[in-house]
Amino acid sequence: MKSLKLSLLALSLTLWVVAVSQATPQQNGSQQGAGQQNQMDQTQANSKANQNMSGSVSSSGKNFVNDKDNKKYKVDNPDALKGHEGQHVQIIVHVDPDTGDLHIMQIEMPDQR
Repeated sequence: MKSLKLSLLALSLTLWVVAVSQATPQQNGSQQGAGQQNQMDQTQANSKANQNMSGSVSSSGKNFVNDKDNKKYKVDNPDALKGHEGQHVQIIVHVDPDTGDLHIMQIEMPDQR
């Protein structure tokens, strides 16, 4: 009888230890998953913040047409495009998520090959 009680106690204790050990990594995993999700969100925000584009500057220098999707963007700092009116350029920009306007960070002439 004593061995049956000890066996049941040992089995109960073993099941409890297994259950606790399985529950703990899931909680830690969900916390790590949330941290990884925050890092991905931040990375996506950064990638949306600064983008490389190539396209044409309007003749007024106030708009930019992206080659990739032919989307026309308003430029919030048109002085950065002075001297490039009507030209095809490569730019690094910040896209305002609320208005969709571009802020020119850097401008380069594409390679002429």
